[in-house]
Amino acid sequence: MAITALVCAYFNSFGLSTFYPNLILPPFTPSNMVFPVAWSVLYALMVISFYMVLRAGDGTLVQRATLLFLGQLLLQMVWCYLFFYGAYFLFALIIILLLIWTVFIMIKRFQEINTAAGNLQYPYLLWLLFAAYMNAGIVYLNGNQLNF
Repeated sequence: MAITALVCAYFNSFGLSTFYPNLILPPFTPSNMVFPVAWSVLYALMVISFYMVLRAGDGTLVQRATLLFLGQLLLQMVWCYLFFYGAYFLFALIIILLLIWTVFIMIKRFQEINTAAGNLQYPYLLWLLFAAYMNAGIVYLNGNQLNF
């Protein structure tokens, strides 16, 4: 989890210091100050939720939930790379849609193990839906990729 946060922070800082300030942003895009606060809360909820799943015991359900959890972390890093480092907005949109689907399935698996653990992931899913809206808006307003 910490590796994901660090990798994503690196990619984000690259984009924020190069091309992101010059983008045409969709309506309702929050200030850049909102993102670190939101992600801190989301990561805390993810850690608590995942810990609850791991404490629920061993077994096939926990293994599947763990794979989904790790998979969504990987997809999160891929999205950050594509969006903030490569400025490949259309590819990033495809990845975030896959990430949303993965998190949705992960929530269902977590709920099979521990209802509260699954429910703690809903803010993350809602944030991803909002991020997909912003990503789609950036594709629409700026094109697929910037040359910088």
